[in-house]
Amino acid sequence: MLARKYSYEEQQWAQPERERQVEERPRPRRVRKPNYKLFRRRLFVTAGIVLAMYFATVMRSAALVSAGNQLIKLQTQESQLIARNSELKIEVDQLKGPERITSIAEKQLGMKVARSNIYVKAVKQ
Repeated sequence: MLARKYSYEEQQWAQPERERQVEERPRPRRVRKPNYKLFRRRLFVTAGIVLAMYFATVMRSAALVSAGNQLIKLQTQESQLIARNSELKIEVDQLKGPERITSIAEKQLGMKVARSNIYVKAVKQ
């Protein structure tokens, strides 16, 4: 076999020529395939964020509803207590009345009102 020996100069001369030939040829453009993995990952992340926001909104709404129900219960209890308080005030006024005291003195203790010792206070006008 015959082997041809190239000198260093020949290699330098031949190399740019080869590069020029490669550059002169139009290179076909690469067609990029869509990256479905990246698309799916982004889709799942977006769906996860949307679901998390929906879940947070539902939990917040549930908390607001329970707080509203508790407020209604407290308002009902307040109105009941106000009504009971007014009833008790009326009862206290009735128990403090002089008619009650005289009736208890007459019925239970057998006392009688002295008609001769009744004093009337005159109000100046």
